[in-house]
Amino acid sequence: MRTLATIILICTAAIAGAQECNCPAGVNNDNDDAPYRTFRFSNGRELGICGYYKREVNDTLYSKFALYECGAEKPFKEWSVDKSSTLQQVKDTLVVRDMYSLPIGQSFSNLWRPFFIHKFFYKNGTLTETTSFQKGLSKYTKAQADQVFKEYEALTKSSGHTIIRVASMLFWASYCGSKEAEELFKTIPDKFGPFDEVQAAEWEGLYDTYKLWKQNGK
Repeated sequence: MRTLATIILICTAAIAGAQECNCPAGVNNDNDDAPYRTFRFSNGRELGICGYYKREVNDTLYSKFALYECGAEKPFKEWSVDKSSTLQQVKDTLVVRDMYSLPIGQSFSNLWRPFFIHKFFYKNGTLTETTSFQKGLSKYTKAQADQVFKEYEALTKSSGHTIIRVASMLFWASYCGSKEAEELFKTIPDKFGPFDEVQAAEWEGLYDTYKLWKQNGK
């Protein structure tokens, strides 16, 4: 009987612990309020992930998701539906890599790459976040930057999607250190607008990326 009672107590404790890591109220999830993943740290604390995901060939991308401490009533941080991220635990740090479409491929083609990095860890018992930009991404050469300027000069109001394509290239040239590219980037909406609904949404997303860099990259 003592053995059976002990097993019952252990199972009850395990169930209670699992319940404590349910998704916080108000967080959308299609997994019956259970986290898709949990991450345990050496101090015994756990973080949970609730939201949505899709499986890619080599990884899993999470979107519109929340990161929370198991047992907490509110999320620690949330990501919007227009963000896709990968998650990886490296020792006692959870690394979340936000993916972006960047014009760094051949002929300025867009490549899907991690760009903005979040690291979550416990410091003196408190969950802490640091952020940075991905190192090692391709930078434009002077010749490439000159080509971007040339394409900008060829733009007109009727250039359609090419306007946003060149704006994206100007942003990356700015990120690579070109002040001239940054000034030209900021002229885009006034010089080539107003945009249609699709272009406006693309410009807004691109400008949000620019603001992210300006707020966190200096």
